[in-house]
Amino acid sequence: MNPVKALIASSALCLMTSAHAAADSPLKFMEHSVSLLTGTGFEVPGENISTVTLEHASVWSWGDVFGFFDYLDYHSNPGAAHSWYGEFSPRLSLKGLGLVELPKGALVKDVLISTTWERGRNGVEALLLGAGVDLNVPGFRFLKTNLYARKDTGLGAGFDDMQLTLSWSRPFEVGGETFVIDGFLDYVVGWGPQETLVHFVPQIKWDLGQHIGRPGKVYFGTEIDIWKNQFGIKDSPAFNTDQIAINAILKVHF
Repeated sequence: MNPVKALIASSALCLMTSAHAAADSPLKFMEHSVSLLTGTGFEVPGENISTVTLEHASVWSWGDVFGFFDYLDYHSNPGAAHSWYGEFSPRLSLKGLGLVELPKGALVKDVLISTTWERGRNGVEALLLGAGVDLNVPGFRFLKTNLYARKDTGLGAGFDDMQLTLSWSRPFEVGGETFVIDGFLDYVVGWGPQETLVHFVPQIKWDLGQHIGRPGKVYFGTEIDIWKNQFGIKDSPAFNTDQIAINAILKVHF
């Protein structure tokens, strides 16, 4: 099956099953979202980009699953009008499987076996396998760390590289208004075909939903996309791959 159709089909299946989550005992939590983003300051694909992002997140007795699919509209690239990219990241919980015991309230909340499949247009593909640690930090909804061995299959590489990924979410209040700051940081060491890269993407969002009867479900804000050696391409005077881009974002959870 075409990867785009497969990702859309799996998202539709998750949407249909989410209504029955309460009756399915292994499923502890499930949420989906749609984000609309538009911004400027991008480098390799062109300066101005709009994106539609579908996300899935679920927590199970045996671990968790996160996945997303991006459809990107390139407004400033005469050679390519659009693109797509997605990731699928299931993790196995050693605590949930009864293989490790952790004290309640300890800093380390869980230890996991982490995997990720990355897939994009024009044969972009990578497989990641490693370990994760979820941290229990006051004020954070979650704070996850994952260290992977990275295989850039789309570039003909084996498990030659390493990647560190951090993700977080922290709500806060200012003047009676609710906000959340969340995002991720990827660091690829650069032992394989890619250059060393750092990709830091924080979002700061205001809970618009609290004013329309949907608290915690509708957010409006901004995303900053900071990328050193974008797509693993070395920055140079002839080809700039270091970027600081800014997006406006509207995100709806369901």
